Amino acid sequence: MVQVLSFVLPAVVVCFLLQRTCRRRMDIAQYNYFRDLALVSVWLLSALWAGSDVSRFIVGMAVFASMAGTFQHSRPHWSWKLAYLGIGLLFAAAGPRITYFALPDGQYFYFSSWMSIAVTALWVAVFPVLLQELDNIPGMAGHLLAISFSLLFLATVFSGQDLADAFFMSLCGLAFLGVFWSRHGHMYRRIGESLTAMWGVLVAGTSILGVSKGITFSTLLLLPLGLFAIPIMEASLHFATLAFSSRSPGAAVLYRKLISRGLDHPSAVRFITSLCALGGAAIAISQLGNSVFMTIWLSVTVIFTGLTITPFIRNMKENGDMQLKPVIWSTSVDNVSMDYALSKTRAAVSGGEGVALVSTVNALAVMEAEKNGAYASALRNSFLTLADGAGLVWALKFLGTPVQERVAGIDFMTRLARMASAEGWPVYLLGAKPHVVEGAVRALKQRFPEIVIAGWRDGYFSPDDSSVARDIRESGARVLFVAMGVPRQEIWVTKNAAELGNLVAVGVGGAFDVISGMLKRAPEIWQKLGLEWLYRLIQEPWRWKKDLDLLRFAGKIVLSRAGLYRSRKKRDPR
Repeated sequence: MVQVLSFVLPAVVVCFLLQRTCRRRMDIAQYNYFRDLALVSVWLLSALWAGSDVSRFIVGMAVFASMAGTFQHSRPHWSWKLAYLGIGLLFAAAGPRITYFALPDGQYFYFSSWMSIAVTALWVAVFPVLLQELDNIPGMAGHLLAISFSLLFLATVFSGQDLADAFFMSLCGLAFLGVFWSRHGHMYRRIGESLTAMWGVLVAGTSILGVSKGITFSTLLLLPLGLFAIPIMEASLHFATLAFSSRSPGAAVLYRKLISRGLDHPSAVRFITSLCALGGAAIAISQLGNSVFMTIWLSVTVIFTGLTITPFIRNMKENGDMQLKPVIWSTSVDNVSMDYALSKTRAAVSGGEGVALVSTVNALAVMEAEKNGAYASALRNSFLTLADGAGLVWALKFLGTPVQERVAGIDFMTRLARMASAEGWPVYLLGAKPHVVEGAVRALKQRFPEIVIAGWRDGYFSPDDSSVARDIRESGARVLFVAMGVPRQEIWVTKNAAELGNLVAVGVGGAFDVISGMLKRAPEIWQKLGLEWLYRLIQEPWRWKKDLDLLRFAGKIVLSRAGLYRSRKKRDPR
């Protein structure tokens, strides 16, 4: 144990310092590659320096699995999953095996040699595939790995037996997950096929080591099943639906249910993780019967569950009396937070049912809808209509129908681009001048190196040119940012919806100018004071005629509050 700690602790410190140093000197893509390489290297060095022959073998097989995952990423095909069965067979033939099964009455059922190889091979092969399924939800695999190695470590420590190899593997797993947590615990980034394959073999191998040293097979069989009970259930539903239906809902049933109930992505991941932790702890406690273990683990999991759920319940209570869609004259606005809007948009992208238009409106947009029937119709049929603009937020509050928060279009675009980068959704940029849209593309690639840009073009084309929508559909884009200004962008998307295919289209107005660096965004203090319009007017003095409408808007709001003004247009019955 002393030898293990004498190596692992310095290795953690060195990795931490190296990450901090390289983060300042490398770009994002190089830094991410360095961290993955450093993780594999520190595992190998730990096994060579402080591990036994068995530990070295397991780590070596895990690195071999990561190589298979790399090929799987570069040339995706379902047949790569069979490679993990081959790795499992090699593991069973040359490494530790599962040799018996503990029965409830204290007796043991011993496997024959061939049965032992088959069971071990399946056990090792299933975890890489399972973790890759879970990794489809960013952040899920990393959080469940942390729970898994925590349980394996505690079960080893409190078993009362000498399990040196299991202690070494579980301690290293916890330590290296911790020092590289920014890589594994990122809520909007997947771990990837290579690392999930490696960690899958490490989890499977560590559990087998515990069995070989005296902890009953049922403990470490049921313990990971308890950890992954909900994900396995989801994956089972996924594969069953593939067999009986031409259209699968995917392997994230519970996750999607939580998102549809208003939970944001990070809270949904933590909620599922806490359920898996509670299930795994209950199974481990029933097997170990150790009161110290029970006190420690149940306390941690109950606190974790409370921290996950309490903020969501509090937000529900705070917003319970608010209208779901406050109406201001002929325009209705969705009363949602930024996180909820992103969650709804994520569901729309995953659903793939035609075009879902997300409109961002401010005071000037509301004024435009009063005189432009086509624009007002586009807003009524939008998937989401978000309150972008301090003036609009003030007006809704003044009229007694406040919204939760302002959802600025440029912030929504930036966060959706980050999500698209994590999910691998192709993105198309449409609008602005040629050099502006090209600058926006460069800026997004620099900020999110993994983002997939399906294409881009400027907004100077005829409204009757159907080839633009056709090109966007053929590009395979799942997210479309349209920066052609209000009301043209919303009207164009609505008119060409049938030609655009299955995607989410977001009207972002002048966001490309800011993202490309052509315009500076107002400092935060100006935003809080509601003076972004003034900051932009200073940069673009020609906008003064448009900004006069803000005075008309404020006057009409005051008259509306007094009951002296009503929209001339018929309100949408929804």
